Amino acid sequence: MGCCQCQGIENIFDEKSARKELKRYLKKGPTKTTGLLLNAIHKLGVNGLSFLDIGGGIGAIQYDLIKEGASNGTSIEASSAYINVVKSKMNQTGLAKKVTFKLGDFTTIATEEDAADIVTLDKVICCYDEMTQLVELSSKLARKIYAVIYPRDEWWTKLARPILNLYPKLRGSPFRVFIHPTKNVEEIIFKHGFTKQYYATTFVWQIAIFTK
Repeated sequence: MGCCQCQGIENIFDEKSARKELKRYLKKGPTKTTGLLLNAIHKLGVNGLSFLDIGGGIGAIQYDLIKEGASNGTSIEASSAYINVVKSKMNQTGLAKKVTFKLGDFTTIATEEDAADIVTLDKVICCYDEMTQLVELSSKLARKIYAVIYPRDEWWTKLARPILNLYPKLRGSPFRVFIHPTKNVEEIIFKHGFTKQYYATTFVWQIAIFTK
């Protein structure tokens, strides 16, 4: 991820946005796509497994996996506002002791020590201009389950991308959304010994779980 994109994430995903998203989650639960991802992971079993949640946002995946019996986890988040809100909420619920929080660009700060049984990227691939580096490293760190949500590379999502990028541009933010080819993403994942276990789509998003 370029330094400008990191600065853009700090600008767009601020404390106001984080608190608004957390309030919605506490009232309504995870979004439709995140719910689909979590339900599919549940069927594979998470009890006693560790996890690495990349770009975990307000912590929906982290809350869920810990409550489902995951032993411990790591959250690597590029937005300081989001990670502070999540840590505060987890401290209140007593779950913070099971999650290690790291702030920064995953491709820069992640090491082999962050390897986990389950690796999740919920709407993260579309935030990276350097998709290859992100997927290469994250899939390498996954021992058993690799779960992702990212945009479908269809004509309508490609058509919508300039419109989506207009908002941050008008705000003066360097943050941009990217649509990466599914074939290119999956080639990297398959290279690390994974097979596709689950796949679902919405109009915009594709939800995929790979296992080995």
